[in-house]
Amino acid sequence: MTGSRKTCTAFLSVILSCLLASCTDVAPIAVDSNRPAGTWTFISMPDFLNVDTKYPEPGWEDALSYVLKAVKAENPDFVLIAGDLVMGRWWTQEKIEKYADIYYPAWIKRMNDHGLKFYTAIGDHELGDNPWPPDRAKLVPHFKAAFRKHLRMPLNGPDHMKGTAFSFVHKNSLFVAVDVFEKGKSSQGLIAPQVTGKQLAWFEKTLDAHPKVDNIVVMGHTPILGPVRRRSSSGLMLLGDRKSPLWKSMAGRGVDLYLAGEVHAITCTERDGVQQIAHGGLFGYNPKVNYLVVKVSPGKMELQLKELDIVCKGPKLWQEGKNRPKETVVITEEIKRRGYIGVGSMTIDKTGGKKVARDKTGYFDEAKNPQR
Repeated sequence: MTGSRKTCTAFLSVILSCLLASCTDVAPIAVDSNRPAGTWTFISMPDFLNVDTKYPEPGWEDALSYVLKAVKAENPDFVLIAGDLVMGRWWTQEKIEKYADIYYPAWIKRMNDHGLKFYTAIGDHELGDNPWPPDRAKLVPHFKAAFRKHLRMPLNGPDHMKGTAFSFVHKNSLFVAVDVFEKGKSSQGLIAPQVTGKQLAWFEKTLDAHPKVDNIVVMGHTPILGPVRRRSSSGLMLLGDRKSPLWKSMAGRGVDLYLAGEVHAITCTERDGVQQIAHGGLFGYNPKVNYLVVKVSPGKMELQLKELDIVCKGPKLWQEGKNRPKETVVITEEIKRRGYIGVGSMTIDKTGGKKVARDKTGYFDEAKNPQR
């Protein structure tokens, strides 16, 4: 009788598990046995791809698959892309509608096929590329509408930037994406790289509404603190540097990380308790690409930058506009044997009740940073 009761109990347990599984659309998350309890990972990879590509893109896909498989092997909960998904030099309303319907779905499907959840900020190439003289500035609302339509980011930002500025909370960490491209006169024409006015008020209200989160991470396309290294980039920077309203707001509200792209090279700068990481690569142009791994555990964030050599060759791949990448991107067998190389690490440690940046190596060591 005891054996029958045990068998019956086991059978009911299996049935109950099946019923519970059928009540959710969420697939089980693979558990990394090497992770301490409560540890999870996210990736930062801005400027991926910064090129208009189909999917699959002949001459590119093997290299892109290698990169995305490496990212997937990190077992991230999600990937942050701080802008420049496409080349985006679509300088009429008709071209915006045409090419957004081609290149955004291709970008999204590539990420989905590699099982990578993503959150994307908006970059200058999603707005036609800088600068913005009057005729191009008039297209910015259409560019933003196309980005919002296809990327489908959270619609909880300020009213005039729904889907381009947003926030979300994941495992008691707050993530905020800012839209650093506001109407205003600047050296870039009628768009100013800044976060002010209603967007700044929304940003501060969002941070103030989450006083008990463990970590705060902000991403925006342009670096704020300079100087920074740059390669194949116009070097857009947020207006005001350390005196900008956005930086002051982050410093005063305990932001841990500010993640930026744009410059296609790596520079790490810490000021006022905020760690800025400007990084990312440029496929089809530059000889190296990179990503940042952030492992989050109770009281700590462990950061590691990883870099990979690539080979760009051949004639030019067609794009709208004249700024065209090489036709082929290759990761040679020799590069594959070497794989990604760690080029910097650090730990943000809060276990003692106070935030401390520890063990900075490589690019996190500011001694070799560019100087003014």
